[in-house]
Amino acid sequence: FVRGDQYAIALALLDEGKVVLGVLACPNLPLASIVGDNQHSSNNEVGCLFFAQVGAGTYMQSLSGSLPVKVQVTAIENSEEASFFESYEAAHSNRDLSSLIAKKLGVKAPPVRIDSQAKYGALSRGDGAIYLRFPRKGYREKIWDHAAGSIVVTEAGGVVTDAAGYPLDFSKGKHLNLQAGIIVTNQKLMPALLKAVKESLEEQASSL
Repeated sequence: FVRGDQYAIALALLDEGKVVLGVLACPNLPLASIVGDNQHSSNNEVGCLFFAQVGAGTYMQSLSGSLPVKVQVTAIENSEEASFFESYEAAHSNRDLSSLIAKKLGVKAPPVRIDSQAKYGALSRGDGAIYLRFPRKGYREKIWDHAAGSIVVTEAGGVVTDAAGYPLDFSKGKHLNLQAGIIVTNQKLMPALLKAVKESLEEQASSL
């Protein structure tokens, strides 16, 4: 926000520890895709609102008040065609690990580094295929940094888990108890992503 880059106002409703409603306002996120050939689109309008409810899908509209449109995660099956998001802040992303995972998957595109839960919004509409979040050792994830974004992605057909493939548990208070990190992608790419994450974590651990 201070840099004038991406930020999000995120609101989620928990019912007995389950996220049932999520809203993401991303004032600096372009309405057009932020990756690939559309990155320099002539449509430079910015400001997106994403909202999702359990069983009802995910919708996006402009902050200026356009009609909502239903969005879906990308249907890419070949990981070599995928692009991935990671955090702009180095402390929130083990970039060596992310690079190793991407290499195992054959990802050719460079990482897209943006701040905040805007990554979840962009992923939900198919801008990229994968979001990798592996923060520095000792960092504890807060539920409010992921609750709204997680339902926005899952209702758009995506999958959000920890690095071991377990769903995020929002029922344990303000912190998430995670296995190593958070990974997000579509259902078709998740098995290959989980395999690459497991192998990469083991390789990093054995090299210490």
